[in-house]
Amino acid sequence: MTDPVIVADVCSLALRTSEQPAYDRPFELRELYHDPRTGAEHYVVRYRAGTKARWHRHHAAHTIVVLAGQLVANGQPLGPGGYAHFPGGTAMLHGPAEAHDCTFVLIFDGPFDLDVIESPPG
Repeated sequence: MTDPVIVADVCSLALRTSEQPAYDRPFELRELYHDPRTGAEHYVVRYRAGTKARWHRHHAAHTIVVLAGQLVANGQPLGPGGYAHFPGGTAMLHGPAEAHDCTFVLIFDGPFDLDVIESPPG
């Protein structure tokens, strides 16, 4: 049994820099939780204004809850309180809205992986 994870303000946590092939520049994140049994991973993530994303997918389902700023997920703008869920294997494109930083909670239902898609779906 693991201890509960309780964070009063995830936006105030110190974040580390991460680079992923779906983004044109580094972004910031911090792991909030990892389930060693299922591989589920929870993060707080910050994209800086101007970050450009590429279409990609994850094998595990992927959920985003926007905390601050503006995010665009598959063409849909989302502000604070915005929610997006992508079933595993679904094509997705998410990044900060033009001229906005964005901070959000990111929840993977299983282990993180990332496959860049060279051309958009459809």
